[in-house]
Amino acid sequence: MDLLWREPVLDHRWLTNAVEDYRRSEKEHENNESPPADNEIRCTQSGKITRYVDVGLQKFKTKSDIVIVGKGPTINKAVTVVEIIKRKMEGSLHQYTQLGSVTTTEQWDPVEGKDMDRMVAEKRTPVIIMHLSKIAIPDLEATSGYQAPTGNDIYS
Repeated sequence: MDLLWREPVLDHRWLTNAVEDYRRSEKEHENNESPPADNEIRCTQSGKITRYVDVGLQKFKTKSDIVIVGKGPTINKAVTVVEIIKRKMEGSLHQYTQLGSVTTTEQWDPVEGKDMDRMVAEKRTPVIIMHLSKIAIPDLEATSGYQAPTGNDIYS
């Protein structure tokens, strides 16, 4: 018995045609996100880490807690902002971290001249929400990961 391993032959024509035959619809103005709260910072891909840190430190002058949110590709940026703020506040902050995801719906319309159905796709995007507070918030401990203040010693 002669066994030969062969590279599988895949016909990607159906995939290529499907992608070429559809265009993503323009997003409508129905935005389910509420505007950010006074103490909230939402990280975006185009935003600068130093700007977010400066805004966070300014908010701590008038507020006892702030919330930093990162979604999808901005999660790393949000975590970096939180760590820098904690360091600049000399380890005096309580941190509560929540992880989750949001579902967004994309609509794909066929290219003109193609007799095809409209496609709807749901996409799940990971989200991180981090609360930084000068005082403990026991209500958040049940639903969040908690990091106690480290004190100034860790940053010396």
